[in-house]
Amino acid sequence: MAKPFRTRAASLTLALIVAQTLPLSAQSLLEAAPPVTRVVSGESESILSTRTAPEEAVAARATGLVPFEQALPAYRLSGEDDVARLSFNLAPDQVASGGQLALAYRNAVSVLPDSSVMDVEVNGKAAGTFAIASPNGFKTEALKISADFLKPGRNQVLLRARQFHRVDCSLAATYELWSEIDPAASGFMAARSNGFRSFDDLLTVARTDADVTDIRLVLPRTVTAEMLNDAAPVLQTLALFLNRDDLAVTVGEKPGTGPGIDLYVSTDKTRAQAQGVGAPIMPYGFSVRNSGEVGRALVSLRGATRAEMSGQLLEAIRGPLKDSLDSGIFSSRSGTILADASSRYTLADTGYDTRVFSGRLSRTGFNMVMPADFYPADYATIGLKLHAATSPGLKRTAQFLVRVNDLVVTSYPFRNAEGEQFDGKLIELPLRAFRPGNNKVELLAELPVEADEACAPEARDDARPRFILLKDTAIEIPALARIGRLPDIGAFAGTAYPYADGKPFDIFIERPDAQSAGAALTMLSRLALAARNPLGADIHLGAASASGDRNALVITTQNAFADLGKTGKGGFPLDVFQSNAMAAPITDADPMKTAAIGDTVFAAGVTENGGDDSSALLDAFRKSTTRPEGGLSVTSKLQSWFAAAGARFGKWLNYQDGADTVATLKEGRSLLTLTQAPSPSGDAVWTVVHAGSPADIALGVRRLAEPAVWAGLNGGSAEIETASLAVNTMPSGPRFVAGMTDQSVGNIRRLAAAWFSDNFQFYVLLIVASMGVFAVWLGFAIPRKGVRSDQ
Repeated sequence: MAKPFRTRAASLTLALIVAQTLPLSAQSLLEAAPPVTRVVSGESESILSTRTAPEEAVAARATGLVPFEQALPAYRLSGEDDVARLSFNLAPDQVASGGQLALAYRNAVSVLPDSSVMDVEVNGKAAGTFAIASPNGFKTEALKISADFLKPGRNQVLLRARQFHRVDCSLAATYELWSEIDPAASGFMAARSNGFRSFDDLLTVARTDADVTDIRLVLPRTVTAEMLNDAAPVLQTLALFLNRDDLAVTVGEKPGTGPGIDLYVSTDKTRAQAQGVGAPIMPYGFSVRNSGEVGRALVSLRGATRAEMSGQLLEAIRGPLKDSLDSGIFSSRSGTILADASSRYTLADTGYDTRVFSGRLSRTGFNMVMPADFYPADYATIGLKLHAATSPGLKRTAQFLVRVNDLVVTSYPFRNAEGEQFDGKLIELPLRAFRPGNNKVELLAELPVEADEACAPEARDDARPRFILLKDTAIEIPALARIGRLPDIGAFAGTAYPYADGKPFDIFIERPDAQSAGAALTMLSRLALAARNPLGADIHLGAASASGDRNALVITTQNAFADLGKTGKGGFPLDVFQSNAMAAPITDADPMKTAAIGDTVFAAGVTENGGDDSSALLDAFRKSTTRPEGGLSVTSKLQSWFAAAGARFGKWLNYQDGADTVATLKEGRSLLTLTQAPSPSGDAVWTVVHAGSPADIALGVRRLAEPAVWAGLNGGSAEIETASLAVNTMPSGPRFVAGMTDQSVGNIRRLAAAWFSDNFQFYVLLIVASMGVFAVWLGFAIPRKGVRSDQ
C-alpha cells in the first residue's frame, strides 16, 4: 500500500468521524471576536481562520537534547547480536548546523568489554562504533554528526550491539547479555534549538521523570461533557501525529509543568461558559507555540463552532501534519506486521535488514497484529518461507525455532554438517498459537560448534559466520475464519476492537472528576493508536446507561468514594491534580488497599463498607468442609482425574502454559480491573475500567497504558494488583459473538472447521457411533445372509 493512499484514507476517515460527531453549525454566543492583531509571524505554525487573534508574548525557547521518539522498551538490546531502531526530528536550520548524537548506556556485567561493540548508523550511513564497557552505571558516548548525515524531519538511528560473554559459552548464557540506553539522557544534541514554532517541533517534546509523554488538557473548573467532546478529536489527532505509545493525558485548570504539551480547545460557546475563570484568550485556528515553561509546548484549536474546528483540523492533516503522519504512524517499516487474510509479508516489512551472524544463538523478533475477529484454531497454518543459509561445522543439535508469545511452536533441525542453503523452505506455524491483536514472534537459530566447548574467548573466530537470515524470508497468511468473539482484551488493546469499526460509541465517566476524565482520555488516545485512526467517541458524564446497539467504554469508581472533592458528586474538581501530576512515581499506591491484601480468607468476606460478602464466606466454608481425597469414591476420583486431564489437554492444545490461569479477579482488592461484557440490552459490548477511587483509576490506567503492559494484554480480563502494581490477565471464560462481517460460504466453512478443531470430542463420538452402527448392521446382516464360502 502506498503512503499517499494510506494518508488519504486516514484523512477521509477523520473527516467522516468528525462530520458525524460534530453538528454542522452552532449559534455563537459572542457577537464578534475581539479586534486584536495576529501572532507574530514565524513564532507559531497555525492553521488560522480569517478571524483576528490576540497578540501573545514570545515564550522562552526550549534548549537541550532532542529526544528519541520511541517508548521505553525500544532501548534494550539483548543477546549476542541485537538491533534498536530509534528516530528524532530536526528542523531545516538544525540540519545545517549539525550536532552530536548522545547515547547514555549501561550493560550487563557479563558482557566482555574487550570485543563487545556498538555500531551506530544515522539514516543508513555508518556514524561510528564504540566499545560496550559500562557495567557500573550509565556512560555517555557522544558521536559528532555532520549535516551530510541528517535531513529535515524524522531521522533514523540504528544501533547494533554485538556482545560476548566473559566466561560462559552455553546457549543459555546468551540471555544474560544486554545493553540498555537511557532515554532521558540520550538523543541528538543540536547546535541550536528552535523551541516550538511548528507542528513538527512537537515531535521533539521530552518525556517526564515518569517516562511518559504528558499531554495536559486545560479546561475551566465548570467543565461540561461538550468541552470534552470538543477536545477528543484534537487529542486523538495529536496522539496519531506524535506516534508515541507512552502518552498520559491529564486534565486540569492550570497548565502543566515540566516537559509536555498543554492543549487548549474551545468554541465561542464553551469560551463564553468559561468567562471569569482566568482562562487565556487563544487565537482562532489551529496553532503551536511555546508554553510558559522551557521544554513545554502549547497547542490550541479555537473556532466559532465545532464545524469550523473540524475544518481547521482536516486542513492541518492534509497540510503540515501529513509528512510526519506518513513517516510515523503510517510507515511500513515500523517493526510491526499488520496481518490480513490471504496476504504475504517479508522480514523487510518489519524493518529487518539482512545480517551475517557469527554467534551461538541468533534472535530476530517482530510484532504481528492479527485481525480482531480472527478465530485461532487448527483449520490452516501460517507459512514461513525461510531464506537463509548455515555454514559448515555446526553440531547436529543445531536447529531453527519459532517462538510465538514466548512459547516455542515449531522447530526445524539443521542436520547437514556441511552447511546448507534454504530458498523458501516452508515451515508451518499453527494458527492456534496466535491470537487476535498483538503477537510477539521470534525467529531463533541455535548454532553450536565444537569450539564452544573449550570456551576460550581468545580463540573465537568472529570473522567466520555461522548463519545468515535474509530479509526475503516471507510470512504467508492463509484465509482466516472471521468472527468477533468477546471478551478478548487482546483484540481490544491490539486493534481497538470493537470500537474501530467506524461506528460511534459512548464513553461514560461515572464520576466527573479530573482523574477519571484523564483516565478516559488516556484510554481513548491509546485506542486511537491501536486503531491507527481517530475513533468516533461520544463522552458522557454520569452513570452508564444502555443506548441501543452502541458499544461503550465505562470508567467507573466505587460509590463509596463519590463524596470526594470540594464540589460534591456532581462537580468537576480539577484542583485534585497537582500541576505536575504525571511526575509522581508509578509506585505510589493507596495504603488502605495495600493493607487489605494480607487479610485471611474469612476476613475477605467483609467489605470495606462493613457489609458481609456471602459468596466469599460460603466459598471459605466449602473449602474448610471438603473431604480429604482418600474419602472420595472411585467414581468421584475418576471424574476428577478426567476433568483435570481434559483441562491439561486444553491448555496444551491452546498453547497455554498455565502461568496466567492462576490469578483470579479480586473484586474490591485490586487497584484496577478491566473487563468486557454484553451491554444491559444485550445488543452491544461494554468494556469496563473499574477502580476504587479517582486516584486509583488514574494510577491504574497509567500503569495499564504502559507500552510493555498494553502490548501484553490478552485473555478475557485483567487486573492490576494494589501492592505491587503487577498486571494479571485471566483467560476468557464463556464467550459471546459480537458480530460477523464475512458471511460467505468459505468463511462459514472455515468457522465450522475451527469449531470442530476446538471440540474434537465430537469426532471421537462420531467415530464411536459409526463403529456402533456398523457393528449393529453386521449383527443383523450376517445371520440373514449366512457365510458364503468358495469351497
